[in-house]
Amino acid sequence: MRAFVVAVAMAVVLAVAASFVLGESQRFAYQAFATSGARVSNPGTNLVGPRWTGDIKEPGAGHKADAPGS
Repeated sequence: MRAFVVAVAMAVVLAVAASFVLGESQRFAYQAFATSGARVSNPGTNLVGPRWTGDIKEPGAGHKADAPGS
């Protein structure tokens, strides 16, 4: 019975120690994956073009292949 109590106590001590060690080495995702090349605030105009308004119902804004009759 004494060996069991010692084993449980050691398991608790190891778990608490591991919790502190791992807690100190963890970082938030926005800290771990932050790079100088990641621009989130201003995507620019290179993805859709400089004249894109965002309105899909605007005439002439879609692709020519999407036009009816083509």
